[in-house]
Amino acid sequence: MRIPLLLIILLSLVACHRTPDEAQIRHAIDEMAQAVKQHDSGPVLDHLAPGFHGPEDMDARQIRALLLAQYFRNPKIHVILTGLRIHVVGDEADVVFHAAVAGGTGLLPQRGQYYAVTTRWRKVDGDWRVLSAGWEEAGP
Repeated sequence: MRIPLLLIILLSLVACHRTPDEAQIRHAIDEMAQAVKQHDSGPVLDHLAPGFHGPEDMDARQIRALLLAQYFRNPKIHVILTGLRIHVVGDEADVVFHAAVAGGTGLLPQRGQYYAVTTRWRKVDGDWRVLSAGWEEAGP
């Protein structure tokens, strides 16, 4: 009976070894999505790496301006993330997902878009940060 128990313990240790990085990245993405819903740019910006660059060489300052403009235009924002795929190699990770983003002034969204998002992450001082991000419309 000790051999199966030992095997289960070893397998769980191996599984735990691989999941912390992915779990940390998933948690960071969830925090960022929740922050956008709550119109809080801080947690989004906190997860950007030094030297972050987005589409058309957007930097963190421009991301903040983009978020503030969206918050002003959309008192209510809804974010749904799907198809999250994380590929970690050492201290870097590629993360892709789809984001359905809708917003407006009332209970029902007045506008929305579905995006394909590609991000590159780097571990900085033990924390995962977004090094680069790109997105394109993925549907109506």
